[in-house]
Amino acid sequence: MKKLYFIFVFLAFSFITTAQTPLAQISIESPSMVCSPGQCSLLTTTHATLKSSTDYTVESIPYSPIFPFVGGVTINTSADDVWSPEINLPFNFSFYGNCYNSLLVGSNGLVTFDLTNNNPAGTCPWQFTQTIPNAAFPVKNAIYGVYQDTNIAVPPVVNPSLQNVNYYVLDTGVNAAPNRVFVVNFNELPMFQCNSNVGLQTSQIVIHESTNIIEVFVKSRTACTTWNSGSGLIGLQNANGTAAVVPAARNTGTWSTTNEAWRFSPNGAALPVTYQWTINAVPVLNETSDSMLVCPTENATYQVQMTYVNCNLTTVVSSNSVTDILMPDPGIGVPVDYSVCREFPFIYSTNLTSNDITVLNGLPAVDYYIRYYENLEDAQNTTNNFISNPTAYTFTQDKTIYMVIESLITGCLYVKPFSLTVLPVVSPPTGAPTQDFTEGQTLADLEVQGENITWYDSAVGGNQLPSITLLQDDTTYYATQIVNGCESNRGVSPTRFAVTVNLVSLANDTFVAGVFTVFPNPVNDKLTVKSKEIIKSIRIYNILGQQVLQLHPYQNESQINVAQLNNGVYFLTLDSEQEHRSIKILKK
Repeated sequence: MKKLYFIFVFLAFSFITTAQTPLAQISIESPSMVCSPGQCSLLTTTHATLKSSTDYTVESIPYSPIFPFVGGVTINTSADDVWSPEINLPFNFSFYGNCYNSLLVGSNGLVTFDLTNNNPAGTCPWQFTQTIPNAAFPVKNAIYGVYQDTNIAVPPVVNPSLQNVNYYVLDTGVNAAPNRVFVVNFNELPMFQCNSNVGLQTSQIVIHESTNIIEVFVKSRTACTTWNSGSGLIGLQNANGTAAVVPAARNTGTWSTTNEAWRFSPNGAALPVTYQWTINAVPVLNETSDSMLVCPTENATYQVQMTYVNCNLTTVVSSNSVTDILMPDPGIGVPVDYSVCREFPFIYSTNLTSNDITVLNGLPAVDYYIRYYENLEDAQNTTNNFISNPTAYTFTQDKTIYMVIESLITGCLYVKPFSLTVLPVVSPPTGAPTQDFTEGQTLADLEVQGENITWYDSAVGGNQLPSITLLQDDTTYYATQIVNGCESNRGVSPTRFAVTVNLVSLANDTFVAGVFTVFPNPVNDKLTVKSKEIIKSIRIYNILGQQVLQLHPYQNESQINVAQLNNGVYFLTLDSEQEHRSIKILKK
């Protein structure tokens, strides 16, 4: 049989989804924006709970029909009380647990899926006074909206192009598959016998693909009480008349109304639903729930598909696409770690806010609110347990501080940790506590092991001495070293390394320093060096600190030819297995 459904296209209506227009759709709710790479956002879905049609609920909805009452295929207007020819639906529709893809439209305000007891293009029953459910009801397995004895014949119809029963299928825009609708209109029809004396009757039945929801919109209904007891019915009834759903006060009576609407929703067992998420169109394995946690390091496109089986038909519904949930990097900088030198009484203070400029990195300060926390959980939750005195924060041991930078423009929170480190106590330098020197030598000539040596004239307090200070006979000098910016001589018991110096005259031909014997000094051509130990190296430096000669004799005695050296003061550095000495010599 030729399909008689019609896809109606019209310009006067915009297919905008409203609260009353149920769609088989899934959408991703607006996710929380991710402010920093690696942070997470939960993508959640919204969709109607799809249920089996073995049972129904009915609810009143606003009267705001979005589908036109005219323009579809019209039923034969040459007679009254007629069924349409068999209408083939382009989709399967589930009604009281059974699947249908064809139906009949009756001129008396109803639709039936019973093509066995009702003849296509035959007579549509009009006489009834029973309420439903009722096994003896004249038409069962039907949608009633409004079922009453209207007359579509001409006359009493005076304008059949407007006053008619028509139907169409919409398959475009938001009503494209799998959200197609079948619409039946009973538009401006007179009542039998009363004709137009009680007003014209207008109503609409809409059945929805996939959700199997049914809606009835009643623009006007006035009972003709002198005929068929004024009976009018809105509701659903199953095939054997044992189950029905009817709005209150609409179960076969002489009621009248204008501008009311009802929605009948399947209320059986929930239909099984599966989900498949994709990122940039690539399926995400093991993501088959209705939500997905994402922790993007770069922007991507997220989508989900919902699959369910209804009326022996597998339906796949795609969601909207969500893209670019990762906010652009505003250029927040990295805070600087602080370190302090350990010293008594071991309570330290620092200004945490000195990191503000570093972290804002040139961004407008008025656009950000900065707080400091002592633990990560408080920082992430931005609790009120923030540090109240960040300009004079005190601590006694290593700490991690969590800096929260809140954008007043985007609401994004950036948590930036930095450390406060108490550096260990630096030990004093080491060396020989008694050292010899010759006239003209300075503190720089003393041999001590350490970094960044600083000299003082007292074991505690006193004055700091420059390294060019001339050494004085039988005097004790005190040295500290500085490591990672921290000077020794700190702590509960400050200690400096003491070196006592003794003057040795250059007038003696022989200079004895520890295990080494050096002669003659002053020297003209040859300088002799003797040692109680094997001499490993001999180095000579000029007064500018430049090395001018180097030997590795590996014996107890060595003669050095210095005739080629210019006259002047030189420094002789000697190394043996156990001894290291620097001796000032004069070349004449």
